Amino acid sequence: PLDRLEEFFCRIIWPVSVACLPPSVTSSSSKADQWHLHISVLFVGLFVAWEVDMLCQRCLEILLSESADPNQEQLDLVDSFTTDRSIRQHYSTMLEFSAAIQILSSCSISPREVERGCAALSRVCQSWGNMGVHMTPYFHFAQHFQHQMLQFGPCYSTWAFPYEWNNGFLGWTNHNNHKGGELECTMMQKW
Repeated sequence: PLDRLEEFFCRIIWPVSVACLPPSVTSSSSKADQWHLHISVLFVGLFVAWEVDMLCQRCLEILLSESADPNQEQLDLVDSFTTDRSIRQHYSTMLEFSAAIQILSSCSISPREVERGCAALSRVCQSWGNMGVHMTPYFHFAQHFQHQMLQFGPCYSTWAFPYEWNNGFLGWTNHNNHKGGELECTMMQKW
């Protein structure tokens, strides 16, 4: 699926306003604002990347890791797994997911909105689970957002985008290979 995701992003014709794209979707050197742009189309790309039914293959891998010699009944059960390909179902789930992300990532959020956004996110995960969609452990982590947001505040104030941006800003500072205290002074002047 990673190759199909890369191919999807390579075929996108971005608007002129998008100036700074990462060299690759899987690149670890991408900046936070570059990923912020990609998130707007990432879910469509993930749908395209997982179009081929990967559920049976993944279940077979898990079965073989747990049992070296699975019986025919277990193999038949794995072959029966399918992913729901209903575009309408995926679309409605994506709409609810987008609404949940919009609610949870707002600058100011009340405890009632946290509850509403987390409930929508939970329904999305359950819906995708019922459709047989492959989900990563991050979807389990998302079920704990409500407690985390009530304890630490909105994710807008705790996520890493501002810190990543500032690190990138300082990383591009010209320091002329100075060492021994001069570098810190140069960076503080730039800041």
